[in-house]
Amino acid sequence: MPERENDKEKLLAEIDGLRKRIGELETTQAEFRQVEATLRKTEEKYRSIFEDAIEGIFQTSVEGRFLSANPSLARVHGYDSPQDLIDSVTNISRQLYVDPEDRARTMEKMDREGSVRNFETQMYSKDGSIHWISMNIRAVRDKFDTVRYYEGTMLDITERKKAEAALQESEERYRTAIENSNDGVAIIQGYTLQYVNRRFVEMFEFPSTEEVTGKSVLSTIHPDDLSRVKDINQRRQRGETVPSRYEFKGITGKGKTIHVEVSAATIPYRNATVYLVYLRDVTERKEAEEALIQSRNALESLNRAKTKAVNHISHELKTPLSVIQGSMRLIRRKLEPTPHYGTIRELVDSIERNLQRLLGISRETDQIFRLSQELEAVMLVGDLDRLWQRMESLSEVPSDVRGHWNALRGWIDQYFAASTQFFQSIDLYTFVVSIVERMKSRLPGRSLDIRVDGENDLFISMDPKVLRDIAEGLIKNAIENTPDGGVIKIGLEQKDDRIVLSVTDTGVGITEENKRYLLDGLHHAKETDLYSSKKPLEFGAGGKGLDLLRIKYYSLRFGFDISFESNRCTHIPTDHDLCPGNISECAAIKGKDECLASGGTTFSVSFPVGKRSGSIDEA
Repeated sequence: MPERENDKEKLLAEIDGLRKRIGELETTQAEFRQVEATLRKTEEKYRSIFEDAIEGIFQTSVEGRFLSANPSLARVHGYDSPQDLIDSVTNISRQLYVDPEDRARTMEKMDREGSVRNFETQMYSKDGSIHWISMNIRAVRDKFDTVRYYEGTMLDITERKKAEAALQESEERYRTAIENSNDGVAIIQGYTLQYVNRRFVEMFEFPSTEEVTGKSVLSTIHPDDLSRVKDINQRRQRGETVPSRYEFKGITGKGKTIHVEVSAATIPYRNATVYLVYLRDVTERKEAEEALIQSRNALESLNRAKTKAVNHISHELKTPLSVIQGSMRLIRRKLEPTPHYGTIRELVDSIERNLQRLLGISRETDQIFRLSQELEAVMLVGDLDRLWQRMESLSEVPSDVRGHWNALRGWIDQYFAASTQFFQSIDLYTFVVSIVERMKSRLPGRSLDIRVDGENDLFISMDPKVLRDIAEGLIKNAIENTPDGGVIKIGLEQKDDRIVLSVTDTGVGITEENKRYLLDGLHHAKETDLYSSKKPLEFGAGGKGLDLLRIKYYSLRFGFDISFESNRCTHIPTDHDLCPGNISECAAIKGKDECLASGGTTFSVSFPVGKRSGSIDEA
């Protein structure tokens, strides 16, 4: 019995041990299944990464064949699938590399260092096109340090290389432009010169760019302008408004003073805010301006002396001319009753006629002198306005200077405003027709077709006397330059916000040389010695350009525009050629139409549109 009990306990112990072993085996199997599942997930994960990677992933044999490749690698080289790549490319060096020596160099580097990173080379696609590739490769070795295969990645960098090439080309282009610029170029941080081009070095007479780079730009500024330039730079650094362009006196490395025009802009450069500065040597221009100013001052001094002399002579002539005129009247009265008067009557008439001419010249001289003064005053206002604009562009104008300037301009504006007190709203058509009718009545013996074509109800705001001077001056000019049988057209029309008065003649026209100076005032569009002592409104009466001088003054003073177009008669091309004064007497043409088409002039004045408030007829 005891033995059987012992056998039973041993059997139970063995059964219990077997159960434990079975449990352990089950645990081990479960762990194995878990490990197997983990491995499967890991393999799927890395396969997914391998299959979906943007970079091409590969393994190659030592001999140069693909052992494996992912889809991206196939796409990079233009193959349909990884298998297509593996089957098609049997010699990587010769079939992929544009330069087979590039692969040899990578192999040598891996033998030395074990890997190659960011190696860039050109490779062929399946269709034969060339693209750029960046590679990372490492050698996989066995326990005996023998290379089993190579593995790595490839990335197509063709677009990046194109962008880099374009950027390099652009940089080279701009570098060439800057280095060969006629202006000095500098990059300044604070006051330190970070970069200067060749022209900067030449301008400031330094031996080389190295002698300048890193130094203070203040060393190139003349002491006279140092504080002003520093003030502009400090205000620019504080973000205040400063002139983008100004001038200063510079000093070269050899101590020479130069005049420099500078323009600056704020730009980012090497993670800092700097100033890109363009500098131009304007020394010659400044010297020329100074010489011109001196010459102009001398000419103005001579002109003032001439004007005073002419004005003085004109005034001095008035008294003796008046005395002579009175004496001639007395002589005529005493001689008329005598029997000898008939023999000397023509002589007396000639003396009185020429005396009247002298008196007319004296009156015209006074008018010219007065208009010249008024024109100079208007030009002075324009000079003041331009000077103010220049001052504002150079630097911030101090408040006290601005106050004085405003007071000066206010006084000038008030002075000129007085001349507009007679401005009225004028119906231009009615006004011009009345002037034409009155001038026709002064044309006995002339055969001219004068027409007024235009729109009614065109109103301008103008002093009637000024408008009369303008219209009469232009019409008179047309009459005196149009031969008998010719046509003069006076046009009135509105163009946008302007009303245009034009006077077109079919006269002799103006030569190209005279066109350049005609509106300068007091310019004869005909050789002076060809003028005859004819009366006003006769053909070829000529003049001193006083009417155009007056119109030019009015245009500057009252803000309207004047222009002209002219074709010189083809049969009398120069100022020395003469027109007979009557179309019927011209041997160069076959008929009137040919004359009308051979030459002519149009003067136009353009006024702002005025408000309608009734009309004014020419008095």
